[in-house]
Amino acid sequence: MVYQCVFWLAVHAIFTHIQFGSGKAVGSELSWVRTWYYMSPWFLSWIGVTAGVFFSVDLNNRIYPTPSKRFLAHMLWMVALLMCYWAFCSAARNLVRGEDLSNYWSIFTRVLSTSSQLDVLIYLGVLAAIFSLRFYHKSVQEGIELKRVQHELTQEQLKNLRSQLNPHFLFNVLNTIASLVRLKREKDAVYALSELSMMLRKILETNNESSVKIKDEVAFINSYLAIQKIRFLDKLNTSISVNTDCLELQIPNMILHPLVENAVQHGSQLESNQNPVDLKISRDKDQLKLVMTNKVAKDDTHKGFGIGLTNTRERLSKIYSHFVLELYPLENGIFETRLAIPIEEQDA
Repeated sequence: MVYQCVFWLAVHAIFTHIQFGSGKAVGSELSWVRTWYYMSPWFLSWIGVTAGVFFSVDLNNRIYPTPSKRFLAHMLWMVALLMCYWAFCSAARNLVRGEDLSNYWSIFTRVLSTSSQLDVLIYLGVLAAIFSLRFYHKSVQEGIELKRVQHELTQEQLKNLRSQLNPHFLFNVLNTIASLVRLKREKDAVYALSELSMMLRKILETNNESSVKIKDEVAFINSYLAIQKIRFLDKLNTSISVNTDCLELQIPNMILHPLVENAVQHGSQLESNQNPVDLKISRDKDQLKLVMTNKVAKDDTHKGFGIGLTNTRERLSKIYSHFVLELYPLENGIFETRLAIPIEEQDA
């Protein structure tokens, strides 16, 4: 309603200025304020007419299901509202000029024969503007609802992808513990179970969290590596380096672990000892960067893309508009994994 009042007051002022200028050119003695006052019934009444058009549009949309019936209803509303407008303005014109209503019918018929066609065009313009506003508002609301549904769907998909990592990770760790038991390394098996219980507790604590701090993710990875070193003895030579300005940064939950787990699994298939798994995490302006090197067997068929990395790539694509996750072969069977994600989108 406020916007309607402002709009018609502005239109009223513009036409008053035009009329005042025209009158002044022919010697009229009417002031600008007086001109505005005399013209007020014809323009300010459109505030009420516009409100009536808004009401008719809402009412017709609720009552009439078909476009043809709504069209007919709009035409009837136009006739009714304009007749009321003409009748009121004809009377108000005499009142603002201090005249009696003896010439009311002549004024009314003159309005019908002169300005009624322009008023019909104005009415249709107002109706078209209201339809446009309704369409725009509906489009905006549908866009907001679509984004909400897409966001909820994405979040659900992310949860499903992350939930797939837990059984995959548990299978590998339990397989490690089973191997220790078969080798009659009971103390190592008990220690591994203890580390596993700590890891499960961390998983449960952060199960509903979409992101965690890097220092917590690295602590989780260290527990995992402790278990794997028990199993593979001196076959793994691990090193993790994290810049201090990265420790408090938030990253997607369980996003780094699959990369490390993948490297460990490949290293465990090698016959040589001291297979390197080197992880470096740093910050480059607005990007978080991870560089990991590990050794891969010559006959390896996965080339670094097992279920863990496949899910990681899919999760990253749903969280970030731009990211880097690539593997590069170096010399002597060494592979380098590079991950880069934008820091400013860490809350996604």
